[in-house]
Amino acid sequence: MRPLKLVMQAFGSYGNRTEIDFEKPDQNLFLITGNTGSGKTTIFDAIVFALYGEASSNANKKNGAELQSQFVEIGTEPFVSLTFSEKNGHEIDFYTVKRIPRHVRPLKRGSGEKMVSEEVSLTMPDGSEYPAKETDAKLMEIVGLTKEQFMQVAMIAQGEFMELLRAKSDDKKMIFRKLFHTGLYEEIKNEFAVRKKEKQAEIDQIRMRCIAEISRTELPEGLEQTAFLKEKKKELEKSKDFSVTVLEQFLEKLELLCEELSKRTKEAKKTVEKRSQERDHARDAAAKASQLLKSFVQLEDAEKTLQSLKGQEEAITEQQELAVRVEDAWEVQAVYQRLLDCKKMLEKLRSDLQEQTEQLPNLMEDTKLCIQNTKDAKHQQEEEVAAFTKVEEKVKKAMEVFTKMEAAGQDVEILVGAGVSAANIPALAAQTGARAFHLSGKQVLDSRTTFRREGVPMGLPGFSEFEIWQTSEANIRAARTALDAL
Repeated sequence: MRPLKLVMQAFGSYGNRTEIDFEKPDQNLFLITGNTGSGKTTIFDAIVFALYGEASSNANKKNGAELQSQFVEIGTEPFVSLTFSEKNGHEIDFYTVKRIPRHVRPLKRGSGEKMVSEEVSLTMPDGSEYPAKETDAKLMEIVGLTKEQFMQVAMIAQGEFMELLRAKSDDKKMIFRKLFHTGLYEEIKNEFAVRKKEKQAEIDQIRMRCIAEISRTELPEGLEQTAFLKEKKKELEKSKDFSVTVLEQFLEKLELLCEELSKRTKEAKKTVEKRSQERDHARDAAAKASQLLKSFVQLEDAEKTLQSLKGQEEAITEQQELAVRVEDAWEVQAVYQRLLDCKKMLEKLRSDLQEQTEQLPNLMEDTKLCIQNTKDAKHQQEEEVAAFTKVEEKVKKAMEVFTKMEAAGQDVEILVGAGVSAANIPALAAQTGARAFHLSGKQVLDSRTTFRREGVPMGLPGFSEFEIWQTSEANIRAARTALDAL
């Protein structure tokens, strides 16, 4: 951090507005001089107050109303404004912080005074204003030092330089680490320490495994390296430091021993293979001998069985003949059973034949009767057919008459109105033909008059007597119904 411009007003011994430009001198090193009480320390107090909100002295801390100047009117607002630069890589950023201490001002209305709270504002390099609540933390982040560290390194107040010299080593480390930005190396050292601890733990595990493997190592007797290896094995098991040199000697001898044992193992394998082949040949020969022995035993058993069977040859022959006779007997028994079944069937057929013979006369009579009935039915059918033919002819003629009657339907209604019964109309039509229905209205009236007067027919054959009917709708409907039915 490098201060560039400082502006003070109503702050400490500076009543009026005062501006100090630190870039005006040509040299980097300059001296601030003056009489006692002229305001030399106030300049440093203003810088520290602008950055941290407190005066520079740790022994005589001042803040708030104590920093308000007594050399101006109480209505003048006190403030400190500091413009400083900070390197950001290869670039330089410029910041302006303005801080107004807690002070007293007169009331705007009436008489009296009022205490005003402290205010702070930070202008960033891009011209934006940082939030007031987070300004103090941001300034500490930009400067990289706390107020106490800043007072011990960047700006040491009068009489307080000895405090840095008397500070503890850890405190000095913290101060110088932040001052010279050596925190990265501290992190590297800590990382190396962590890695060393991890590797040491791995080494300890490897050492424990090596000791465990050495303890499990079994050394054969009767070899040159055995005595040396046993001595080094005890030394490694009892050693606390676990000498790598001793371990290398042990491993070197152990490797030679392993090579010797490997050679002996190969020779032993060859011997084992040879003995295995001899064993296999002997086993095959033994198996063949065992099989041959079994064959001889079976041959002896067969000869003994043959001798025994020769003594039983006659009995066996008799048994064979008996078996043949038994088989023949079974075949005869089956034929005999079929014979019995045939006899039973023959008897049943004879019985059925006798019954049917007894029923034969009755069946003959029934047959004759059926033949006669058939003839009668046939004769009756012929008569019915002839009658049907006659009726059919009559029906055809009647249909012709009825056709004519339909053509003369109006005259029929006139006849009904003249007193002719509807039931006699078909007969009248059959006997007289269609001419009887072509009577004029006058003839019908005359006929009605004749029927009413004399009570005799109008000269129509087949009618003995007629009843005189009154003209009514009922007779007309009956006549129409009879015509529809025909």
